Amino acid sequence: MERIFSMLRSFVDDGGKTKFCVTCGNKATQEALFTVGDGAILIEKYCDTCVTHVQKKE
Repeated sequence: MERIFSMLRSFVDDGGKTKFCVTCGNKATQEALFTVGDGAILIEKYCDTCVTHVQKKE
């Protein structure tokens, strides 16, 4: 599945369960949106450190 980086936005936990970075497991602070085809969008959560690596790869 090819994914194309679309945008980055801040993630704010609004009283629900804590979300964790998909790379390192630290608390997530950013959401990266990727287009994956047929109008589908994949949302992955990252910490501030790991999100910089996502932007460079994509």
